[in-house]
Parts: sequence; structure tokens; C-alpha cells
Amino acid sequence: MNSYQKLFLIFTTFLLIGCVAPGTTFEEVSDVKLNEAIRIIKTTELDKPIEKTRKEAVLMVENIIEKSMPAAVEWCEANNIPKARCKWKFNYLDDDMFNAFASGRNQITYTKGLMNGVASEEEVAFVIAHEIGHHIGNHIANSQRNIMLGSLAGRILGTVIEGSDELISQTTDLGARFGSLFYSRDQEKEADYFSLVILNKSGFDLIKARDVIIRMAQQSERSERSGFFDTHPTGPERLARFNQTYSEFLKNQLN
Repeated sequence: MNSYQKLFLIFTTFLLIGCVAPGTTFEEVSDVKLNEAIRIIKTTELDKPIEKTRKEAVLMVENIIEKSMPAAVEWCEANNIPKARCKWKFNYLDDDMFNAFASGRNQITYTKGLMNGVASEEEVAFVIAHEIGHHIGNHIANSQRNIMLGSLAGRILGTVIEGSDELISQTTDLGARFGSLFYSRDQEKEADYFSLVILNKSGFDLIKARDVIIRMAQQSERSERSGFFDTHPTGPERLARFNQTYSEFLKNQLN
């Protein structure tokens, strides 16, 4: 195999990683909107978080689910999302980390740290709906495919350059890591958008809901814009996009 054939094979295999994209792509936010988001993050004084017992936390999430489920199911039906992706199971995790995550077959886990780290039901609702958005968008399966394709591409790369077993193992791992990065930021943006749509249709106060983005951004040391190897948008990017979508909702309601 000559060098041109090797280069073509390498290019083709890494191109495979990009075959599974999220349903929506997003343009970068403008510097003006990003700077406004940064100003809001720096100047906003948030309400103090309220600690909750496990029972209080579970009841709050159950109330959020009851309010938001009709809008979430409506979105699924309107966009021909399979019913199997639109039935979710919610789990409380006794962990102090400020976190929630989507996993497995429609599992959504929220932590004690999250519930004790916010001040309102709306903040929790945004996080819960965001995780619902990951399932609606089929992000978990897509990410797993990208990791698999990246791993395959890395193994082929290690083989065509006639590397040792150790090198092939390293390129396989590197390919898997590279595959995990593909579209992950767009998946997060899409989940945020799903969350906003669901909360808006469910009658939640979106301005109160966005406090959780400001809260996380105030606690983060990440840069103003995300870099190539970042899996999530930065706080200012998320807030800028939130504000833009919120403005679009207001315009549609006035028309």
C-alpha cells in the first residue's frame, strides 16, 4: 500500500466518526451576545440554595414530571420520535455532587447535590428537561456509535502505519476518545433547546429556570468559548443561546 492509499484510508476511517450527527446543528453565538451573557453572569445575585430532604427532593421532581410530561410527549409525537424513547424513569442518587445524567434505556438520575444546590423548582426543571432531551435526541446511542467508530478508525490507523501492538492499542484508545468528542457539544446545545421548548410549553418561568445556568457558570473557571476538546459549551455560551431562544419564544407569543 503506497502513502497516498494510506492517507486516503486514514481520512476515510476518521470521516466515519462523523456519520452520526445530532438532529440539529447550531451556529456559534456572536461576540455581542456572548459578552452580554458574561455581564449577566458576573452581575447577577442568585437566591441562596435551599436544602431538601430526600422526600422533598423526590416530590419536587415528581411535580416537575407531572407538569412537563404532556409537553415532552407532545414534542415526541410531533417529531415522530419512537414511543420507546419517550418513557422515562427517574432516580434519586444520594451523592453530594451537583449533577444529573441520562443513561441506559431512558434512565435519568439526579443527585442530592443538585437538589440542595439550587433555589427553585424551575432550576431543577431545566436540568431534568435537559436530560429528557438527551433521550429524545437519542444522544446516548449516537455517542456510543461515535466511540465505536473512533475506536475502529484508531485501530485501522495503527495497523496501516504498521505499528506495534502497543501503538495499535494507543491509537485505538485515542480514536475512541476522539469519537466521544464528535458532536458532543451540539448534543448539549440540542438538549438545552429541548429543555426550553418543554418548559415553555409547560408554563414554567424561564427566567427563573436560567438561574441554574448562571449558577453553574459562576462556579466554573472555563473560558468564554469552548475549545475543540471540550465536551460541553461554556456557561456564557449556554446562557447566550438560552437568551436568544427565550427572545424568539417571546416574539412568537406576541405575533
